[in-house]
Amino acid sequence: MAKIVVALGGNALGDSAIEQKRAIQKVVPGLVDLVEKGHQLIVSHGNGTQVGMINLAFTEYYENIESNDELPFPECNAMSEGYWIDVNKVDTKREDT
Repeated sequence: MAKIVVALGGNALGDSAIEQKRAIQKVVPGLVDLVEKGHQLIVSHGNGTQVGMINLAFTEYYENIESNDELPFPECNAMSEGYWIDVNKVDTKREDT
């Protein structure tokens, strides 16, 4: 059994939600295989691209409704943490049943 660090850089995942989902769908089965073989994984993610997209979307939304509200970067970061991996982990389990 090995401890393995997997780095999933934000830019490597793509520039849109569709690109990100496709990239993660390719990665998750391999990660699941490693865990099933008894390896321990640490998955890290730079997240910059995703946080930027979330922040931009909320900024544009608030501008469109003429609001002075904003969504700070820590909250944008929290919204993006682990989402694609978690969603695809569930999808992978569903395909197996």
